[in-house]
Amino acid sequence: MSWVALGAFFVLLMLIMTTQIVRLLGQAAIGALASSAVWAMMGFAAVRYLPILLSLMLFFAILAVLTRLWKDHEMVIWFVSGRSILSFIRPVLEFTIPVVILIALLSTVLSPWALEKGQEYKEKSLSRQEVTQVAPGVFRESPAADRVYFVENFTGGNGNNVFVQLRRDEKLTVILAEKGGLYLDSDGSRWLWLAKGKSYEGLPGTAAYETLEFENARLRIEAGESPRSSPSTQATSTMALWNSKLPEHQAELAWRLAIPVSALILSLAAIPLAFFNPRGGRASNLLVAVFAYFFYYNCINIAQAWLSDGKIPLMLGMWPLHAAALLITLGLFAWRGKLRGS
Repeated sequence: MSWVALGAFFVLLMLIMTTQIVRLLGQAAIGALASSAVWAMMGFAAVRYLPILLSLMLFFAILAVLTRLWKDHEMVIWFVSGRSILSFIRPVLEFTIPVVILIALLSTVLSPWALEKGQEYKEKSLSRQEVTQVAPGVFRESPAADRVYFVENFTGGNGNNVFVQLRRDEKLTVILAEKGGLYLDSDGSRWLWLAKGKSYEGLPGTAAYETLEFENARLRIEAGESPRSSPSTQATSTMALWNSKLPEHQAELAWRLAIPVSALILSLAAIPLAFFNPRGGRASNLLVAVFAYFFYYNCINIAQAWLSDGKIPLMLGMWPLHAAALLITLGLFAWRGKLRGS
């Protein structure tokens, strides 16, 4: 089971990373994400999806190994030796419990942290990329589409023949300067300094423009754009959710706790679901098992939505759903045991 789980983990991780890199590159192409932040966001996304990935890995590893025992008729030897299907519970739990503890740690601590830090990093990278990615001879538009930059070339780290266009309310400002560059002040704010230039400001479509000549000027890059993100519910710490009485927060807390609980129940359910009947088709048991996994997971998401909307009392949470899943699992054990006994 460990070797199968390791292989399944890397396959699932590659699938998730492939879909994430396509999504992130798409965001970077339209300016919703700084291109320099793509790989960092990939790391945050990996941590965020690890609880679901590890849960699916556990279920698939146990199901694949035990299904192979059924197909190779090794289960016949197992039952003839006087053992029952219940004997698989102990080795499965020894394999599952350490991973479930890791899933609980990821779901309650690391995933919210990765989501919060990823959002902060995304906003900071967007605020920094305005002029740091200006290429010589290329017009660069800011993500907010209110500024355009152009630098003819660079010498000694400074730009030559700098062009800046600003849109404020209905006015348009065009700045032309011989020299320009970036610097940070004592507060960490980013500024664009300009030397020996002219500024033209007015309403587009009219001839009324104000002209200003200057020897030295500076333009704040992050004026009014300093990210002060209030973390979303998904990025809120588990302790804060525990102390909150808001239905949305309690629903998020119930979802985080449901991931390790469901991983444990599904790992046990994989034992009877691995039963293979040669007359029922080569993949019939796998289809039933996969359907059971995703049905349970979708029920968790539905229960979270109902908790958030107040359709389910907060005192109950998702525990009735887990109790029902556990009862079904016990029923499957009884059914398979009776089947072998007959």
